[in-house]
Amino acid sequence: MTTVVPAVLMIFLIVFGAVFIHCTVKGDKLDSAARDKSSEIDGSLWDRGFQLSKLVEILESKNIEHEIDAPDVNTFGLGMSPVLQASTCETLDSKDKELRRVLKKHPELMDDEEFKTHLDKFNNARNELFKESLEFNKSVNVFNSYISRFPSSVVARFHKKREKNIFMYYFVEIKDDEETEEKADTQG
Repeated sequence: MTTVVPAVLMIFLIVFGAVFIHCTVKGDKLDSAARDKSSEIDGSLWDRGFQLSKLVEILESKNIEHEIDAPDVNTFGLGMSPVLQASTCETLDSKDKELRRVLKKHPELMDDEEFKTHLDKFNNARNELFKESLEFNKSVNVFNSYISRFPSSVVARFHKKREKNIFMYYFVEIKDDEETEEKADTQG
């Protein structure tokens, strides 16, 4: 009987250690996947901001009046929180609307190959951003779900891991102001 208690205790410690290590490794893997997806969002935001700054440079070189402030992409850093990423996304979309107003007044800009190239890259970066935000939210939901279940919840608390925020920005089709007004008139 005296040898049974230490043997049971030893088996318990081995099982506990194996579960602890498994939960730690899997939690870290899911956490890393979510951070990787967040970095992809940061990269697309940087690319979109960079393309916009190039578009603004072209507007200024052609002496075209505009109210677009080119973002300083050096202030975009890796590891932005999803809230800051969404805020940056909203800022870039508002500048996108202003760019569309300028394009409406100056359609000759579309004859400039450099402008068209940067505009295409600017728009493609928004499309990539949408795809990446879906992938990020999926990976965050998997992580949050994993650390909320037993026994991984106990291990997550031990490692001070908390649920992550999802990327909350609604991508709506950017339309010219006149198109929006026309739609509102026909729906009223």
